[in-house]
Amino acid sequence: MQQDQCCSPRFKLKMLHRKTYHVKDLQGEIEAHTDIYHNLDENGQKILRSLEGSDEATLLQRRLDNMNFKWSELRKKSLTIRSHLEASSDQWRHLHLSLQELLVWLQLKDDELSRQAPISGDFPAIQKQNDVHRAFRRELKTKEPVIMSTLETVRIFLTEQPLEGLEKLYQEPRDLPAEERAQNVTRLLRKQAEEVNTEWEKLNLHSADWQRKIDEALERLQELQEAMDELDLKLRQAEVIKGSWQPVGDLLIDSLQDHLEKVKALRGEITPLKENVNHVNDLARQLTTLGIQLSPYNLSTLEDLNTRWKLLQVAVEDRVRQLHEAHRDFGPASQHFLSTSVQGPWERAISPNKVPYYIK
Repeated sequence: MQQDQCCSPRFKLKMLHRKTYHVKDLQGEIEAHTDIYHNLDENGQKILRSLEGSDEATLLQRRLDNMNFKWSELRKKSLTIRSHLEASSDQWRHLHLSLQELLVWLQLKDDELSRQAPISGDFPAIQKQNDVHRAFRRELKTKEPVIMSTLETVRIFLTEQPLEGLEKLYQEPRDLPAEERAQNVTRLLRKQAEEVNTEWEKLNLHSADWQRKIDEALERLQELQEAMDELDLKLRQAEVIKGSWQPVGDLLIDSLQDHLEKVKALRGEITPLKENVNHVNDLARQLTTLGIQLSPYNLSTLEDLNTRWKLLQVAVEDRVRQLHEAHRDFGPASQHFLSTSVQGPWERAISPNKVPYYIK
């Protein structure tokens, strides 16, 4: 129990203040005795000259040298202690300001990260967001050694380097005891260090979570882009064939059956495109579920693909119907060829039992 009390920061600060005041007292005594020292040294030198060559001179010289050495060492030690304490106080102030600057920097970076939201709704834009955030993460990586070093320095300072003059850094009423003001500064510094550590961890978690969302959006949007490109290509290929169709009325009667077979083959080829259309629409719905609002370009492209698919289906079915009707009306089983066998007002027809006859 007694050992723990002796090792506590409060006890160290208390002992430090005692040592500090002792050093001040010591310096005051040294300054007060400076004249006495110089008088002794001068008188000793006079006596030494008068005793030159005697044994007493040798003994006196030894004592004077010893006095001068001790005096010099005492002043040197006093100045060293004072210099150390002043340097420690400067270091404390530097750490205090460094932690304040880090807290401001962390808040600015968190605000900057928040402004990167929301997730973009098309692939090129999310790629740009990814580049921006990766540069942001590199900046965090560069700052990490500075933050870790500062926190470690504060930790060592609080546990191993108690110092004099801490009370001057904390604006407390001057009637508070110096020890209490120093403890307030200690608490302030420790609190700042804890805040820096907490905000640093929060910023890294925020950044990691944002990168996870970007990566997921990148993957989904790339998949959507590839699916739309594939569907667009297949629709274009079918639309090229559709664009090559001649009007049914311009077709030779003997080629009707061949054209009918070709359009039926095209209908069979485009039937699987329904799965592509459903896949594209499902991917778009998944992105919406994730809270990703598709860009106007992607929404327009989706609408265009769906519309083209429906129009292609309608065009194929209309073509099949028209060819069927033409084949029925003008094909080998029709009576259309009979109209050219007679002149009006006569008409030629065929009975249900296949017997031809004329009508006026």
